[in-house]
Amino acid sequence: MGKQYNKVEKRKRRNAYLKRKKTAAKAKGKAKSAPAAAPAA
Repeated sequence: MGKQYNKVEKRKRRNAYLKRKKTAAKAKGKAKSAPAAAPAA
Protein backbone atom coordinates (compact mmCIF):
# COMPACT_ATOMS: atom_id res chain seq x y z
CA MET A 1 0.00 0.00 0.00
CA GLY A 2 3.04 2.24 -0.03
CA LYS A 3 3.18 2.76 -3.76
CA GLN A 4 0.01 4.82 -3.98
CA TYR A 5 1.26 7.07 -1.20
CA ASN A 6 4.68 7.40 -2.82
CA LYS A 7 3.05 8.40 -6.06
CA VAL A 8 1.15 11.19 -4.38
CA GLU A 9 4.22 12.37 -2.50
CA LYS A 10 6.30 12.38 -5.65
CA ARG A 11 3.71 14.40 -7.53
CA LYS A 12 3.47 16.92 -4.71
CA ARG A 13 7.23 17.30 -4.49
CA ARG A 14 7.55 17.61 -8.26
CA ASN A 15 4.87 20.28 -8.42
CA ALA A 16 6.64 22.31 -5.76
CA TYR A 17 9.94 21.87 -7.59
CA LEU A 18 8.48 22.97 -10.90
CA LYS A 19 6.84 25.98 -9.33
CA ARG A 20 10.12 26.99 -7.70
CA LYS A 21 12.00 26.51 -10.97
CA LYS A 22 9.45 28.55 -12.88
CA THR A 23 9.61 31.45 -10.45
CA ALA A 24 13.41 31.32 -10.50
CA ALA A 25 13.42 31.42 -14.30
CA LYS A 26 10.97 34.29 -14.28
CA ALA A 27 13.13 36.21 -11.82
CA LYS A 28 16.20 35.63 -13.96
CA GLY A 29 14.36 36.54 -17.15
CA LYS A 30 15.68 33.61 -19.17
CA ALA A 31 13.13 30.82 -19.03
CA LYS A 32 14.34 28.99 -22.15
CA SER A 33 18.06 29.00 -21.45
CA ALA A 34 18.19 25.67 -19.61
CA PRO A 35 18.53 22.67 -21.94
CA ALA A 36 19.60 20.28 -19.17
CA ALA A 37 17.00 21.47 -16.68
CA ALA A 38 14.39 18.80 -17.34
CA PRO A 39 15.38 15.19 -16.64
CA ALA A 40 14.48 12.47 -19.10
CA ALA A 41 10.82 11.89 -18.28
